[in-house]
Amino acid sequence: MTNNEQNINVVFQYLVQSDEGSPEFETFMALLRGLKDYSSLLDHYGEDFIELLWEEVLPKTNDPHNKAAIIETLVEATYGNANKEMLHELFDEYVLLIDQYATVLDNAARCLNGFIASGIDVSEISINVGKLKDPKYAIALLAYLNAASWGILPEDLQSEVKAAREIRERTYIFAQFLLILSPLIAKYEKVSSIDFVFDYEGAHIDWPFAEEGSSLLWIERGIINDREGHIFEELARLIHDESIDLLSDQVLRLYETLFEGKDPLDVIFTLPDGDRV
Repeated sequence: MTNNEQNINVVFQYLVQSDEGSPEFETFMALLRGLKDYSSLLDHYGEDFIELLWEEVLPKTNDPHNKAAIIETLVEATYGNANKEMLHELFDEYVLLIDQYATVLDNAARCLNGFIASGIDVSEISINVGKLKDPKYAIALLAYLNAASWGILPEDLQSEVKAAREIRERTYIFAQFLLILSPLIAKYEKVSSIDFVFDYEGAHIDWPFAEEGSSLLWIERGIINDREGHIFEELARLIHDESIDLLSDQVLRLYETLFEGKDPLDVIFTLPDGDRV
């Protein structure tokens, strides 16, 4: 460990000597929330930092939100290389914290994927998440896991998780489509309270249907239907034709063709087989 790393860890040690709720401790927690997703920085602080969190900071912490942030940091800092005993203790405690809404969905999903990468069996995660008191939250969380299957779950719950994952991917595509083809969304997306994932330029660049037949995989997976796939590929052809004005009727008409006068939200949130989440 270099002198710089030692000096940083000395500062961390000083901040956490005070009780939870003190300015020093809360300063540490504020720093931790900014650091916890930066694995390269966490690597820089070394084993001393991990020991500090595991042996000193976590045991003295009572606030559920602080506990969740500490566990998320430990999982990120030991990603794929965690002590198994520590890992299982962290997982058991983290599931209880998730059930108390001590962390947001994105953070919980990232942390659970970290547990999987470090050796927690996906079946164990699925079973525990499936028991959360809020079924909708459990389904959403399971849909975010990097797993080919969800282990041993009741068949009806597996079906709901599968549909939720498919809806997640479907809305990702449609958010881009709306950005490209709706002049009002393109105009106001930067100030809108609705998160469209992309900006207008990014939606054009990353439109995933640039090649002929590129919609087939999405169709086979049940994310879109044949008609939607054809429209999406046609949009890609027009986007890459420099002679076409993207605000022309020829392009904007695809919006009407896709939704066929139906409520766009009904179309977006209905899978090709008719399932909704």
